[in-house]
Amino acid sequence: MSKAAALALALFAALSVASCSKKQPAAEIPMMGRLETFSYDPAVRFEDRIGAMPEKLLEQYRLMDGRPGYKSYMPTAEERALVLEYLRLMPPVAERVFRESCVGLYFLEGFQGNGMVSWVLDEKGKLYFHMTLNPASFRQTLSETLTERESSCFSPGAGWAVSVDAGRKYKGLAYALFHEAAHAVDQMRGVTPLVDPSQPEASRVPARPDGGLFTEVWDSHSRPFSRNEFWSRDSLTFYGFGGGPKIKVSDAYGVYKGFSGTPFASLYGSKSWAEDFAELTAYGLITGKLGQPYRIRLSGPGPKDDVFEPMKGAAARRAAAALALLERM
Repeated sequence: MSKAAALALALFAALSVASCSKKQPAAEIPMMGRLETFSYDPAVRFEDRIGAMPEKLLEQYRLMDGRPGYKSYMPTAEERALVLEYLRLMPPVAERVFRESCVGLYFLEGFQGNGMVSWVLDEKGKLYFHMTLNPASFRQTLSETLTERESSCFSPGAGWAVSVDAGRKYKGLAYALFHEAAHAVDQMRGVTPLVDPSQPEASRVPARPDGGLFTEVWDSHSRPFSRNEFWSRDSLTFYGFGGGPKIKVSDAYGVYKGFSGTPFASLYGSKSWAEDFAELTAYGLITGKLGQPYRIRLSGPGPKDDVFEPMKGAAARRAAAALALLERM
Protein backbone atom coordinates (compact mmCIF):
# COMPACT_ATOMS: atom_id res chain seq x y z
CA MET A 1 0.00 0.00 0.00
CA SER A 2 2.41 2.74 -0.09
CA LYS A 3 -0.12 4.55 1.92
CA ALA A 4 0.73 4.56 5.58
CA ALA A 5 -0.16 1.40 7.43
CA ALA A 6 -2.22 3.36 9.93
CA LEU A 7 -4.38 4.80 7.15
CA ALA A 8 -4.91 1.37 5.70
CA LEU A 9 -6.02 0.10 9.09
CA ALA A 10 -8.36 3.06 9.44
CA LEU A 11 -10.05 2.31 6.13
CA PHE A 12 -10.21 -1.38 6.86
CA ALA A 13 -11.85 -0.60 10.19
CA ALA A 14 -14.37 1.55 8.37
CA LEU A 15 -15.11 -1.33 6.04
CA SER A 16 -15.09 -3.94 8.78
CA VAL A 17 -18.03 -6.28 9.31
CA ALA A 18 -18.41 -9.23 11.62
CA SER A 19 -16.90 -12.45 10.32
CA CYS A 20 -19.39 -15.13 9.36
CA SER A 21 -19.58 -18.39 7.48
CA LYS A 22 -22.20 -17.17 5.00
CA LYS A 23 -22.68 -14.30 2.60
CA GLN A 24 -22.78 -10.91 4.33
CA PRO A 25 -26.16 -9.10 4.12
CA ALA A 26 -25.88 -6.08 1.83
CA ALA A 27 -27.10 -3.74 4.57
CA GLU A 28 -24.04 -4.62 6.67
CA ILE A 29 -21.50 -3.75 3.95
CA PRO A 30 -20.39 -0.09 4.24
CA MET A 31 -20.82 2.10 1.17
CA MET A 32 -17.09 2.07 0.38
CA GLY A 33 -17.25 -1.70 0.09
CA ARG A 34 -20.32 -1.89 -2.15
CA LEU A 35 -19.97 -2.42 -5.87
CA GLU A 36 -22.91 -0.10 -6.58
CA THR A 37 -20.82 2.86 -5.36
CA PHE A 38 -18.53 2.56 -8.37
CA SER A 39 -20.76 2.38 -11.47
CA TYR A 40 -18.74 -0.63 -12.49
CA ASP A 41 -19.32 -2.15 -15.92
CA PRO A 42 -17.25 -5.27 -16.69
CA ALA A 43 -17.54 -4.47 -20.40
CA VAL A 44 -15.59 -1.23 -19.92
CA ARG A 45 -11.86 -1.62 -20.53
CA PHE A 46 -9.59 -1.27 -17.52
CA GLU A 47 -7.90 1.70 -19.24
CA ASP A 48 -11.23 3.52 -19.07
CA ARG A 49 -11.65 2.71 -15.37
CA ILE A 50 -8.65 4.94 -14.61
CA GLY A 51 -10.38 8.23 -13.98
CA ALA A 52 -12.27 10.55 -11.67
CA MET A 53 -13.21 9.25 -8.24
CA PRO A 54 -16.99 8.93 -7.65
CA GLU A 55 -18.24 11.82 -5.53
CA LYS A 56 -19.63 9.56 -2.80
CA LEU A 57 -16.28 7.80 -2.47
CA LEU A 58 -14.42 11.11 -2.45
CA GLU A 59 -16.55 12.30 0.44
CA GLN A 60 -15.79 9.12 2.37
CA TYR A 61 -12.04 9.66 1.95
CA ARG A 62 -12.42 13.26 3.15
CA LEU A 63 -14.26 12.10 6.26
CA MET A 64 -11.93 9.19 6.92
CA ASP A 65 -8.76 11.31 6.90
CA GLY A 66 -10.33 14.52 8.18
CA ARG A 67 -9.19 16.28 5.03
CA PRO A 68 -12.01 18.26 3.41
CA GLY A 69 -9.57 19.61 0.83
CA TYR A 70 -9.09 16.25 -0.90
CA LYS A 71 -9.82 16.57 -4.63
CA SER A 72 -10.13 13.95 -7.30
CA TYR A 73 -7.35 14.19 -9.88
CA MET A 74 -8.06 13.26 -13.48
CA PRO A 75 -4.88 11.86 -15.06
CA THR A 76 -3.91 12.94 -18.55
CA ALA A 77 -3.80 10.50 -21.45
CA GLU A 78 -0.01 10.36 -21.05
CA GLU A 79 -0.31 9.60 -17.34
CA ARG A 80 -2.86 6.83 -17.94
CA ALA A 81 -0.47 5.37 -20.50
CA LEU A 82 2.32 5.48 -17.91
CA VAL A 83 0.14 3.52 -15.48
CA LEU A 84 -0.22 0.76 -18.07
CA GLU A 85 3.48 0.92 -18.98
CA TYR A 86 4.53 0.44 -15.36
CA LEU A 87 1.87 -2.19 -14.70
CA ARG A 88 3.28 -4.25 -17.56
CA LEU A 89 6.68 -4.28 -15.89
CA MET A 90 5.13 -6.59 -13.30
CA PRO A 91 4.43 -10.32 -13.75
CA PRO A 92 1.41 -10.76 -16.09
CA VAL A 93 -0.93 -11.79 -13.26
CA ALA A 94 -1.01 -8.16 -12.08
CA GLU A 95 -2.57 -6.84 -15.28
CA ARG A 96 -5.00 -9.78 -15.38
CA VAL A 97 -6.17 -8.99 -11.85
CA PHE A 98 -6.72 -5.34 -12.74
CA ARG A 99 -8.67 -6.17 -15.88
CA GLU A 100 -10.81 -8.80 -14.14
CA SER A 101 -11.45 -7.25 -10.74
CA CYS A 102 -10.51 -3.55 -10.42
CA VAL A 103 -13.70 -1.47 -10.30
CA GLY A 104 -11.73 1.77 -10.51
CA LEU A 105 -8.23 3.25 -10.22
CA TYR A 106 -8.37 6.79 -8.89
CA PHE A 107 -5.97 9.59 -8.02
CA LEU A 108 -6.56 11.82 -5.02
CA GLU A 109 -4.78 15.19 -4.85
CA GLY A 110 -3.20 15.80 -1.45
CA PHE A 111 -3.58 12.15 -0.44
CA GLN A 112 -1.75 11.37 2.79
CA GLY A 113 0.66 8.69 1.63
CA ASN A 114 1.22 6.92 -1.68
CA GLY A 115 -1.90 4.84 -2.14
CA MET A 116 -4.11 2.04 -0.98
CA VAL A 117 -6.24 -0.88 -2.11
CA SER A 118 -9.65 -1.67 -0.63
CA TRP A 119 -11.99 -4.61 -1.04
CA VAL A 120 -15.38 -4.29 -2.73
CA LEU A 121 -18.24 -6.82 -2.80
CA ASP A 122 -21.21 -7.16 -5.11
CA GLU A 123 -24.68 -8.17 -3.91
CA LYS A 124 -23.74 -11.86 -4.18
CA GLY A 125 -20.53 -11.46 -2.20
CA LYS A 126 -18.17 -11.61 -5.18
CA LEU A 127 -14.85 -9.90 -4.46
CA TYR A 128 -13.46 -6.88 -6.34
CA PHE A 129 -11.19 -3.99 -5.33
CA HIS A 130 -10.60 -0.33 -5.95
CA MET A 131 -7.26 1.48 -5.81
CA THR A 132 -6.44 5.07 -4.92
CA LEU A 133 -3.03 6.62 -5.60
CA ASN A 134 -1.42 9.98 -4.93
CA PRO A 135 -0.88 11.94 -8.18
CA ALA A 136 2.29 13.43 -6.66
CA SER A 137 3.90 10.18 -7.81
CA PHE A 138 3.55 11.41 -11.41
CA ARG A 139 5.63 14.47 -10.54
CA GLN A 140 8.23 12.94 -8.23
CA THR A 141 11.15 10.66 -9.02
CA LEU A 142 11.36 7.27 -7.35
CA SER A 143 14.00 8.68 -5.02
CA GLU A 144 11.80 11.61 -4.01
CA THR A 145 8.75 9.44 -3.34
CA LEU A 146 10.72 6.93 -1.28
CA THR A 147 12.63 9.61 0.63
CA GLU A 148 9.37 11.28 1.59
CA ARG A 149 7.97 7.98 2.86
CA GLU A 150 11.14 6.92 4.71
CA SER A 151 11.81 10.25 6.40
CA SER A 152 8.23 10.42 7.71
CA CYS A 153 9.21 7.70 10.24
CA PHE A 154 11.39 10.10 12.20
CA SER A 155 10.89 13.40 13.99
CA PRO A 156 13.27 16.08 12.66
CA GLY A 157 16.60 16.80 14.31
CA ALA A 158 19.14 19.48 13.48
CA GLY A 159 21.94 18.11 11.33
CA TRP A 160 20.21 14.77 10.64
CA ALA A 161 18.51 13.51 7.47
CA VAL A 162 17.26 10.24 6.02
CA SER A 163 17.11 9.84 2.24
CA VAL A 164 16.63 7.06 -0.30
CA ASP A 165 18.50 6.77 -3.58
CA ALA A 166 16.50 4.80 -6.13
CA GLY A 167 17.67 6.70 -9.18
CA ARG A 168 15.98 9.42 -11.22
CA LYS A 169 15.03 7.42 -14.32
CA TYR A 170 11.57 6.38 -13.12
CA LYS A 171 8.68 8.24 -11.55
CA GLY A 172 7.50 7.59 -8.02
CA LEU A 173 4.44 6.03 -9.64
CA ALA A 174 6.51 2.90 -10.24
CA TYR A 175 6.89 2.24 -6.52
CA ALA A 176 3.31 3.21 -5.66
CA LEU A 177 1.83 1.01 -8.38
CA PHE A 178 4.13 -1.97 -7.77
CA HIS A 179 3.35 -1.93 -4.05
CA GLU A 180 -0.41 -1.47 -4.34
CA ALA A 181 -0.74 -3.88 -7.26
CA ALA A 182 1.00 -6.51 -5.13
CA HIS A 183 -1.68 -5.98 -2.49
CA ALA A 184 -4.36 -6.35 -5.15
CA VAL A 185 -2.92 -9.64 -6.41
CA ASP A 186 -2.58 -10.84 -2.82
CA GLN A 187 -6.20 -10.03 -2.10
CA MET A 188 -7.56 -11.57 -5.29
CA ARG A 189 -5.25 -14.59 -5.63
CA GLY A 190 -4.19 -15.43 -2.07
CA VAL A 191 -0.43 -14.98 -1.63
CA THR A 192 -0.02 -14.27 2.10
CA PRO A 193 -2.03 -16.13 4.74
CA LEU A 194 -4.39 -13.17 5.27
CA VAL A 195 -4.29 -9.73 3.63
CA ASP A 196 -6.89 -7.80 5.60
CA PRO A 197 -8.28 -9.09 8.92
CA SER A 198 -11.37 -6.87 8.56
CA GLN A 199 -12.46 -8.34 5.22
CA PRO A 200 -15.62 -10.48 5.53
CA GLU A 201 -14.46 -14.03 6.05
CA ALA A 202 -16.68 -15.53 3.37
CA SER A 203 -15.03 -13.35 0.69
CA ARG A 204 -11.40 -14.10 1.60
CA VAL A 205 -9.32 -16.00 -0.94
CA PRO A 206 -7.45 -18.94 0.67
CA ALA A 207 -3.69 -18.55 0.59
CA ARG A 208 -1.72 -20.91 -1.62
CA PRO A 209 1.41 -22.67 -0.28
CA ASP A 210 4.21 -20.12 0.03
CA GLY A 211 7.17 -22.44 0.53
CA GLY A 212 7.88 -20.74 3.84
CA LEU A 213 8.27 -17.27 2.28
CA PHE A 214 6.00 -15.76 4.95
CA THR A 215 5.19 -18.59 7.34
CA GLU A 216 8.86 -18.99 8.26
CA VAL A 217 9.28 -15.26 8.90
CA TRP A 218 5.99 -14.29 10.55
CA ASP A 219 4.35 -15.71 13.66
CA SER A 220 1.09 -13.91 12.86
CA HIS A 221 -0.24 -11.19 10.54
CA SER A 222 1.66 -8.31 12.15
CA ARG A 223 4.08 -10.08 14.46
CA PRO A 224 7.31 -11.56 13.10
CA PHE A 225 9.10 -14.34 14.93
CA SER A 226 11.37 -12.97 17.66
CA ARG A 227 14.48 -13.60 15.57
CA ASN A 228 13.18 -11.01 13.06
CA GLU A 229 12.31 -8.32 15.59
CA PHE A 230 14.42 -5.19 15.89
CA TRP A 231 14.54 -2.15 18.11
CA SER A 232 11.57 0.24 17.72
CA ARG A 233 9.76 -1.84 15.09
CA ASP A 234 6.55 -1.40 17.06
CA SER A 235 7.08 2.37 17.11
CA LEU A 236 7.33 2.77 13.34
CA THR A 237 4.73 5.08 11.82
CA PHE A 238 4.48 6.74 8.41
CA TYR A 239 3.10 10.04 7.11
CA GLY A 240 2.02 11.14 10.58
CA PHE A 241 -0.50 8.37 11.11
CA GLY A 242 -0.69 6.41 14.34
CA GLY A 243 0.34 9.44 16.39
CA GLY A 244 3.74 9.53 14.76
CA PRO A 245 6.50 10.08 14.14
CA LYS A 246 7.53 8.45 17.41
CA ILE A 247 11.26 7.96 16.77
CA LYS A 248 13.87 10.74 16.78
CA VAL A 249 15.94 10.94 13.63
CA SER A 250 19.02 10.96 15.86
CA ASP A 251 18.00 7.42 16.87
CA ALA A 252 17.61 6.25 13.27
CA TYR A 253 21.00 4.55 13.21
CA GLY A 254 19.91 2.16 15.94
CA VAL A 255 16.73 1.38 14.03
CA TYR A 256 18.54 0.64 10.76
CA LYS A 257 21.33 -1.28 12.46
CA GLY A 258 18.78 -3.67 13.93
CA PHE A 259 16.70 -3.72 10.76
CA SER A 260 19.74 -4.65 8.65
CA GLY A 261 19.83 -8.06 10.33
CA THR A 262 16.29 -8.95 9.24
CA PRO A 263 14.91 -10.45 6.00
CA PHE A 264 12.67 -7.44 5.29
CA ALA A 265 13.10 -5.18 2.27
CA SER A 266 12.15 -2.03 4.15
CA LEU A 267 11.00 -0.66 7.48
CA TYR A 268 7.52 -0.47 5.99
CA GLY A 269 7.67 -4.14 5.06
CA SER A 270 8.28 -5.08 8.70
CA LYS A 271 4.78 -4.00 9.72
CA SER A 272 2.85 -7.07 8.51
CA TRP A 273 3.22 -10.01 6.17
CA ALA A 274 0.96 -8.23 3.65
CA GLU A 275 3.28 -5.21 3.62
CA ASP A 276 6.28 -7.54 3.56
CA PHE A 277 5.03 -9.11 0.32
CA ALA A 278 4.20 -5.75 -1.27
CA GLU A 279 7.64 -4.35 -0.44
CA LEU A 280 9.50 -7.45 -1.61
CA THR A 281 7.62 -7.19 -4.90
CA ALA A 282 8.22 -3.46 -5.32
CA TYR A 283 11.92 -3.46 -4.46
CA GLY A 284 12.53 -6.68 -6.33
CA LEU A 285 11.23 -4.95 -9.46
CA ILE A 286 13.01 -1.66 -8.76
CA THR A 287 16.44 -3.24 -8.29
CA GLY A 288 15.91 -6.06 -10.78
CA LYS A 289 13.65 -5.23 -13.73
CA LEU A 290 14.28 -1.48 -13.51
CA GLY A 291 17.96 -1.85 -12.62
CA GLN A 292 17.85 0.99 -10.10
CA PRO A 293 19.77 1.34 -6.83
CA TYR A 294 18.14 1.12 -3.42
CA ARG A 295 20.28 2.86 -0.82
CA ILE A 296 19.08 4.34 2.45
CA ARG A 297 21.41 7.13 3.55
CA LEU A 298 21.52 8.45 7.09
CA SER A 299 23.32 11.77 7.33
CA GLY A 300 24.31 13.09 10.74
CA PRO A 301 26.69 15.49 12.41
CA GLY A 302 29.57 13.01 12.09
CA PRO A 303 32.16 13.04 9.28
CA LYS A 304 30.67 10.08 7.41
CA ASP A 305 27.17 9.11 6.28
CA ASP A 306 25.82 5.66 7.04
CA VAL A 307 24.42 3.74 4.06
CA PHE A 308 22.14 0.71 4.26
CA GLU A 309 21.28 -1.47 1.24
CA PRO A 310 18.55 -3.94 2.25
CA MET A 311 18.40 -5.66 -1.13
CA LYS A 312 21.97 -6.89 -0.75
CA GLY A 313 20.95 -9.25 2.03
CA ALA A 314 18.29 -11.86 2.69
CA ALA A 315 15.57 -9.57 1.27
CA ALA A 316 17.00 -10.04 -2.22
CA ARG A 317 16.49 -13.80 -2.09
CA ARG A 318 12.99 -13.40 -0.70
CA ALA A 319 12.12 -10.79 -3.34
CA ALA A 320 13.22 -13.18 -6.08
CA ALA A 321 11.04 -15.89 -4.53
CA ALA A 322 8.06 -13.52 -4.30
CA LEU A 323 8.38 -12.51 -7.95
CA ALA A 324 8.84 -16.14 -9.02
CA LEU A 325 5.62 -16.97 -7.16
CA LEU A 326 3.80 -14.22 -9.07
CA GLU A 327 5.22 -15.43 -12.37
CA ARG A 328 3.70 -18.88 -11.75
CA MET A 329 0.18 -17.50 -11.24
